[in-house]
Amino acid sequence: MKNRTRGLLLIGLLAVSGLAMAQIPDVPPGTWWRRPRIQEQLKLSTEQQGRLEEIFAKNRRQFIDLKADVDRRSLDLEELMTRKESDPKKVGAAAEALEQARVRLGKSRTMMVVEMREVLTTEQWKRILEAREQWQRERQDMRRENFREQRRMNRPNGQGQGGQNPRPVPPDEQQPE
Repeated sequence: MKNRTRGLLLIGLLAVSGLAMAQIPDVPPGTWWRRPRIQEQLKLSTEQQGRLEEIFAKNRRQFIDLKADVDRRSLDLEELMTRKESDPKKVGAAAEALEQARVRLGKSRTMMVVEMREVLTTEQWKRILEAREQWQRERQDMRRENFREQRRMNRPNGQGQGGQNPRPVPPDEQQPE
């Protein structure tokens, strides 16, 4: 019964964190303002690109620290969940600490996007909003491809052995030749 309760708690926490992530403004992943395709789509000026770079640089160290905190808290919860006899109060506290760390990371990212939005014109922001679904589909396709590649690399017949697992590069991340 305890294991079932723990499992339900973990599923609930994952569902809540998924909802929280869905509320974050969706911009292309990574340093999107550096990609030629997006620069062209949005008609970004050199000045805007520089400003976006400054905003990203200002926030980068904080993201590293916040992501590390999420990773540590996730490990703490995982360790508690794998023990046969874990105190439910400790599990609850670890789950709460993990969710708070995720909230801090999400809020920080959201505030950076808000700051970046101020650099863009109304028309550029409108184009980002219109392109969100396309970027989401591309991201999902890349995840599927990475998953397939990972499965292929882990086949027992020897194919894909040797630690090589090149990640396909999405078209908008490819560098011009």
